[in-house]
Amino acid sequence: MPDHVRTVLCPVDFSAASEEAARYAVALAQTLGATHLELAHVFHHPAVHLPDGTLAADASEELLRANARRQIEHLARRHSQHGLEIGHSLLLGLPTHTAILDRARDLDADLIVMSTTGRSGLSRFLMGSVAEKLVRLSPVPVCTVRAAEG
Repeated sequence: MPDHVRTVLCPVDFSAASEEAARYAVALAQTLGATHLELAHVFHHPAVHLPDGTLAADASEELLRANARRQIEHLARRHSQHGLEIGHSLLLGLPTHTAILDRARDLDADLIVMSTTGRSGLSRFLMGSVAEKLVRLSPVPVCTVRAAEG
């Protein structure tokens, strides 16, 4: 880990697990003396594939984007703490490790904190794991937070 953590990136998907990771990221950022926490949600364009091979944007795309924007703004407000700047970003693309690594690079993040569902075995093999790929490929430390079961 770098000598001083200034910026923490916390990708969220608005699940209970990512809510828990956001709480953990705030506490960890404060403990480490970070000055900025960025909550990021990767928004995927809903599209319809037409028989001629073209893509048509779904009519509800703007509604979905507006809802995601409201959710991330609400999450940032709920976690705002004295002495810690909490920002948020709504990223366009597929919710993959690449999108998160790109955002970490843009922010010059020192640490990534994210949730993991704790998948293992065949489920992880078939579905892949964004968290697992981040742990392997990130140039900065990645802290994974497993949501409490129950």
